[in-house]
Amino acid sequence: MEGSLLPGRLRRAVALAGYKYKVWFRRHRRQLFLRWRDGDIADQMADYRRSVESRDWPAALPKAMALGSIAKSRGEVHLIDELSKALMRMGAYGAAAELRIARRHIVNGRVDGEWLGQDISGQTLLIDLMETEKQGLATAIHHASSVGCALARAARSIVLVERRLVPLFQRTFPTADVRPVGAGGKAAYAEAQAFAGVQHLTAVFETDEATIREHFVPLKPDPARVAELRARYRKEGRPLVGIAWGSSNPGKDLPPLAAWRNLIGRPDLRFVSLQYGQIETDLKILTDGEPERILHDRSVDQLVDMDLFAAQVAAMDAVVTISNTGAHLAGALGIPSVFILGDGFKRSWPVEGDRTPYYPSAVLVSKRERPWSVVMGEAESILAPWLTKVSFDAMRIKEFGRRTAEWSARVEQSSQQAKKHKAFRTGI
Repeated sequence: MEGSLLPGRLRRAVALAGYKYKVWFRRHRRQLFLRWRDGDIADQMADYRRSVESRDWPAALPKAMALGSIAKSRGEVHLIDELSKALMRMGAYGAAAELRIARRHIVNGRVDGEWLGQDISGQTLLIDLMETEKQGLATAIHHASSVGCALARAARSIVLVERRLVPLFQRTFPTADVRPVGAGGKAAYAEAQAFAGVQHLTAVFETDEATIREHFVPLKPDPARVAELRARYRKEGRPLVGIAWGSSNPGKDLPPLAAWRNLIGRPDLRFVSLQYGQIETDLKILTDGEPERILHDRSVDQLVDMDLFAAQVAAMDAVVTISNTGAHLAGALGIPSVFILGDGFKRSWPVEGDRTPYYPSAVLVSKRERPWSVVMGEAESILAPWLTKVSFDAMRIKEFGRRTAEWSARVEQSSQQAKKHKAFRTGI
């Protein structure tokens, strides 16, 4: 098997090298142009980036705040992009939202009908969650709770989302008129007196961690589909754990497939693949040649039917996944989840702590320059108490008690680590 893996590893290595070169070239080109335009800002940005590279967040945050003000006053769009994302990751949600609105106004100007919190109680509000191709599924899911807040402000609301999300959003927000992005977009805008994109929702409802957490509303999957999938997947009453491990993005720092084996080798859990794409080869490696350890339901394809995929995720007792659309979906559904994160700064998650206010049921496990085996061990220790303490029905309690003596010993060894997550477990 080792020999058969070499071509795949070589392709990934080449793709990663190409990606890193592209990122390096783009960054240095922009830095060169910035230095040509304004050497002082270029020096400050270089200093700020050194703080980021050394992960000195107390030093990086004030530098990013100061640079954000300068970039906004001078209309530096690329810097605003970089700094707004950085401020969000460092927990400065209000400052990040201000920069995003400023960027929009620099690029598009101020447009009549923009909604930034003013009274629209007698009007129709259009909420566009996919104004550009970059605002894909994850963006809409990430800001879904703010949609619920906005609906209460208007007499009527139209919500535009990627077509695969229409059933999920319509079920979650039944008072809204949820439509797919596409040919009918202009007509939808014509029906509304006010409109809001993701930047507007962020500026109004996502200005601090407490407010974001308070506004959380879980998405609602199809209950019949959830029940059908749970009944089909359950085997001997074992808890269902959804897993996803791979990405088409070569720049992501991911655990090697072998690092998942200890988790997947647990006999007391039923693992279900939430991974997209062609995964047969991965399954052989993950399961050490025993693919039956992971249930791969080929009838579920998130690239085709996102509503069915949402039901599959909601059927899980817990989810362990890398950062991807499935992670956002699990968090937005309120499923107890562990998100495995690399050390790269270009990501959607906070740089410090193990929580994100957007998804109260999720715990973040960052690499922090540790071996992947240690990272996956931490994820496993977080997972264990959820599955032992959550209230199952009588049949599942009975079946769950049949766990092996080997795993019972491992749970006992991890009990000290589990104490750190007591408050979270109590809340589930």
